[in-house]
Amino acid sequence: MLQRSLSRFFAHLVREVDTAGFAGNFRRLHHVGAASTQAKVREALEAKCNVLFCGHHGTGKLNLLKAIGVQCEKKGRRVAFVSADSQRAARLDGLLINFFIGIRVSRDELPSQEQLEGTLERHVRLVESTFASSLPSLCNVDVLILDALERVQPTVLLSMDAVARRLRGQPNKPFGGLCVYAAADFWRLPVHPTSDTGGYLFQLEQWNHLFPSQMLLRKSHVQKDKELQRLTELAFSGALTLQHMKELEAQSMEGKPEAHLFSWSSSTTEVDKGTATAMDGDSEGEIEEEDAMSLAQWTRFSNEPAGASLDSPGAVRGATKDSEEGADNFVGSSSSPSSSSSSSALALLNDEMTSNSFVATRMLLRFPRQPAVKEMPQRYRQLKRTEMGNFLVNMLVHSCSAVSLGLVDALNVDVGSRVHLLLDGQEHYGVPGGAVGEVMQVRPHFLSIHFPREHRTIDVPRMRVVCYHPFYPEVRYEVQQFPVFPRKRVCPMNIVTFPHTFFVNLNGRRMADTNDLGNLLAHQRSFADFTIRNTSDFAHLDGMVHEPTRIYYHMIGKKSISAAKEQWCRNCKQFVATDAFFEHWAACVRSVRWCSDCNQTVSLDLLEPHREKHQVVLCLDCGRPVEWRHWESHRLSCGPMMREVSTDNQFIPLRTRQLALELGLDKRDLHTMACITKSSLPKPKEKVL
Repeated sequence: MLQRSLSRFFAHLVREVDTAGFAGNFRRLHHVGAASTQAKVREALEAKCNVLFCGHHGTGKLNLLKAIGVQCEKKGRRVAFVSADSQRAARLDGLLINFFIGIRVSRDELPSQEQLEGTLERHVRLVESTFASSLPSLCNVDVLILDALERVQPTVLLSMDAVARRLRGQPNKPFGGLCVYAAADFWRLPVHPTSDTGGYLFQLEQWNHLFPSQMLLRKSHVQKDKELQRLTELAFSGALTLQHMKELEAQSMEGKPEAHLFSWSSSTTEVDKGTATAMDGDSEGEIEEEDAMSLAQWTRFSNEPAGASLDSPGAVRGATKDSEEGADNFVGSSSSPSSSSSSSALALLNDEMTSNSFVATRMLLRFPRQPAVKEMPQRYRQLKRTEMGNFLVNMLVHSCSAVSLGLVDALNVDVGSRVHLLLDGQEHYGVPGGAVGEVMQVRPHFLSIHFPREHRTIDVPRMRVVCYHPFYPEVRYEVQQFPVFPRKRVCPMNIVTFPHTFFVNLNGRRMADTNDLGNLLAHQRSFADFTIRNTSDFAHLDGMVHEPTRIYYHMIGKKSISAAKEQWCRNCKQFVATDAFFEHWAACVRSVRWCSDCNQTVSLDLLEPHREKHQVVLCLDCGRPVEWRHWESHRLSCGPMMREVSTDNQFIPLRTRQLALELGLDKRDLHTMACITKSSLPKPKEKVL
């Protein structure tokens, strides 16, 4: 067992914002001292056990963790602030979990648990010896504040638990007696409609032992409108009815210029009237993309004053499907010359949300106009030759990236571009974070932006942040970037990632990921910040709400799934009594899985070999996709086989020919195949065997 070094306390990274530039508040912790937060802190500290806080965006998880850490530090306990998300780690003034446990920041597949435990143990010993306890580790802290637990793989958490038990000398206590306060938003899991029903962190057998106290936070500190909070909760749980969707769309459109196009731009009203039709042609798909809201971006509203369109409370209620003629006249009159008031109304229109795929494929330029300026530490190449220097430089680079501060790494704006302010800056600017404006002038060190809603034109300089370790202040990493976000890149992924993305037209047809609807609504402050349409196109799709997370949140919230007597188990495809559903679900996901190809349940122990039977391989000779279970019969009957193994066969490598001749293999065993997935296959002329 390692003895904890108390002679030298560790220190967290320091991130300093230069007040000569844009002093953006990237931490955004506004409720640490609130009475409700302090009450939760006292409740967590009195529990005397590991505590987990769950909840969607805006429920105050980060404020709670920061307040708990501050209270523990006041009592003289050694606290480590750790997060699995770089942006949330910066807001906590803490470390990425990769540098806390000593694993690489990469997307490579994680090693086995045994190898991972060896890596974690080596890092703990390295911190005690080479790093001289200058960094927190599993062995030299008393309290671990662990955020963004949803991004931690189950193997990593189990390895942390096993290593802490061994090195801290308390094998019978979770994490070796280390006090852990964690937070997770499992609605943010990277899942899709075909994701597995099991294998998630909260389904571990040791989960309740690792975190005996699990609290579900429901109250949103971001959303000020109680009605929006209620609809957001319904969207997360998948309980939105058609009436709820109509109410959501109507309230988001009320008093806005987009209300004139509400009746014929949303499929929700058409579903209610039974007039919605499926659009499956290419030409129809193109028409769908250039819908009414896209036209609204260019509408000048010349036939009425801007104030009337913005303030009329009955604009939505009067817009029905029967008044399409009035809407057509309204759009048709937009071609006439506009006054100054109509142009201001045009500037106040919400921006259209694009899809994630469109932004990823067309908007991420290789050579942006305003890339983030990154200044490496002096003599960093010499520093990286030492073990401590290499670790320190990598930690600074990943802990103070532009994205970790809530900024755009590759910015591409020009005169006329619409942008919004990402962070709250100095008070004398008079423009809050989230304000939308138009770039009037682009200079190397500032952007001149006009904000029509605030009636201000300001020069926004770059935001300059310096990051260093207090024990090594001479090793400094610096990043500079303009604190703005281009509105043409607004998509579900960026709304969730970057702060203060408001005044957006949300479109259900451009949401693709599971839980998108709830996550997007949770980031909006009130109905004034967004408009939404085509909600039913997304909410009525199967798998758009993550079922394991929904069940887990109902379980820790001590709420029944529904009022029905029986519940449908999606894992084993059968009805279960409501009273015994939670117990059945916990046992079911740990024992069996449903095979959609065989239409039956398969034991979890036999799942991998069973899936191999359905693996599709591509015969490179005849070009036909074949299931692996039929491969043996196919290779014996395939006509266009490769030639026999001989010295003249130039299509087979020499070493392969020699080995085949030595082993006495015939030509059928050299038949070529490639492991592929069904989704990547072209549609074959013949049916899959």
